[in-house]
Amino acid sequence: MIDRFAAAWDDPIRRAKILRSLWWISTGFTLFGFAVIFYRVLFAR
Repeated sequence: MIDRFAAAWDDPIRRAKILRSLWWISTGFTLFGFAVIFYRVLFAR
């Protein structure tokens, strides 16, 4: 598995796709976290 990742990392186009997908995942988690925080603040009991 590490060998496949290293081979993909050596190709600039595949590296860009990997980094872009990691960026989307981290952005999604961040937005979800802020949504939960705002929900807890605005609709607190």
